[in-house]
Amino acid sequence: MSKGLQTSRLKPAGGRKQWILVFLGFFLVFSAWSVAAPYDAPPDEVQHGIRAVGVLSGEIVPKPAQIIWGVNNAGAGAYQRVPEGLFHPARCWGFYPDQPASCQEPLSGGKLIDAPTSAGRYNPLYYAAVGLPLKLWPSWGGLVLSRLISSALSAALLAWAFISLLRWSRYGLMLAGLLASATPMLAHLAGAVNPNGLEITAGIALFCGGIPLLLGAPGSRSKSSLVWLAGTGAVLLAPLRSLGPLWLGCALVALLIPQSRTHLQHLWSQRLVRRWTYGIAASLAFAVAWVFISKAGELVPPADGRFHYGLAQAALIYFASWEIFLQGMVGVAGWFDIFMPLPFYWMWVCPVAALVIFALTVGTWKDRWRFFVLFLGGFVAPGILQVSQANVTGFIIGGRYMLPLLVGMPLLGAYIVERRILNAKQSHSMTKLFCLLLVPSHLVLLIYAMVRWQRGAYRGAHPQPGLGRLNPFVGSWHPPTGSVLPLVAMVIGLAVLTVMFWRGPALAAALGDPEVEAGQEGAPAPEATAERRADSTDGVSSEDPRVPLPDRVS
Repeated sequence: MSKGLQTSRLKPAGGRKQWILVFLGFFLVFSAWSVAAPYDAPPDEVQHGIRAVGVLSGEIVPKPAQIIWGVNNAGAGAYQRVPEGLFHPARCWGFYPDQPASCQEPLSGGKLIDAPTSAGRYNPLYYAAVGLPLKLWPSWGGLVLSRLISSALSAALLAWAFISLLRWSRYGLMLAGLLASATPMLAHLAGAVNPNGLEITAGIALFCGGIPLLLGAPGSRSKSSLVWLAGTGAVLLAPLRSLGPLWLGCALVALLIPQSRTHLQHLWSQRLVRRWTYGIAASLAFAVAWVFISKAGELVPPADGRFHYGLAQAALIYFASWEIFLQGMVGVAGWFDIFMPLPFYWMWVCPVAALVIFALTVGTWKDRWRFFVLFLGGFVAPGILQVSQANVTGFIIGGRYMLPLLVGMPLLGAYIVERRILNAKQSHSMTKLFCLLLVPSHLVLLIYAMVRWQRGAYRGAHPQPGLGRLNPFVGSWHPPTGSVLPLVAMVIGLAVLTVMFWRGPALAAALGDPEVEAGQEGAPAPEATAERRADSTDGVSSEDPRVPLPDRVS
């Protein structure tokens, strides 16, 4: 077969159509939150909204100041000159679970004031991208438009990741890892004015491009799309929040060390890789410089006598909070007061844990090292920061803060498992199982959130409400665009995503295995050759799951 014919065969049919459908699916899921949540219902949205309007008003580097936020909490931040109506935090109901959002003043304009914001020292890039509608129309309409821009940015990256994995995931099992990474918590944040959502999505893009690019064997397919995806994710990840440089550094260490020198030399010989490397280095330098110049990492000591944690006590509290962190990664909406029933969390955690455990079992020591680095960076490093500053900040670390790095675990696990355990049919079956287990949680969390915002949390005689209490169409507060729209958007979006992820592994397997092609037309990477030699038998049978079996795809 000629190289030209092979290249045309490997080009995904209808790739643009598939991107549009996946983008539409994710966008509808995220936008459901955009039109359902009151102002400041997503985490810290009033702080980020003020920062966004301030940046669009030219106050890019405001003077650092000590501010009061929440309930008389002293903290680091800045003042931004914005319309008075933007400074309407959800204090009347945010701290009172049984109080609906109807007590909150509606978002509006008004005279300009110097409004305090804890996000005042954050990097301005995200806010410049999403803040224009909120500046032009400081109202519900402007807020929703800014939220929709944020939703579109994250949806575009995830659709790009989906298309890349169709081509580079051996049997499409990495699509299950992608679905597992896009948790309801991500959807809630992506549909709000909050850079944490795009930060998590950038981490997903980095791993979806970086894993097959850096761990796979060179072959006949051009990897330029992976370079663009991984580079875009890395460039975005570093500056979005103050921990971005840490996440990016840990991700690169996990993927690059240990790595074959020959493989790295092969990559470095490509001009596109060198250019993106320079771009990533520049983004990282800019992110680190911003943190120091704006004093984004500064902490304000609390009033004397507020916190009295011993070092060992703080460490034990952090370690004992693992279940809270897991719930925060999967989805806890609002002011960390809206939970799903516990089985939905385990329906998400158990399949992801299975991928990671199987990968650790059958992977090489290099694979285990990569998981260890992700664990150190995603859980241990934040723990060190939290425990060391517990008497200054209290316990503020949540699972959502860890997601930009820990999203790499299910993606790396799927990459290993589909190469060492599962064949095409089994990978397809597992991805279907992920669809059945994970997709419903998105709708469940939205319904529970809408009930909380519209009626208040349940405080009856029984610990769980009846089905009548879970009616999202009643209550004293409703979104100005109505309570039907978010539910319709969520259902349609989930239906589209389910169809695409359900069929994705069959498409991926039909495209063929790039590493097998490497053995046909080019030499595999030395690292891949050594690993296969260490695990090989005298011959390869037709049952070997590392041999593509397109006839097994259902």
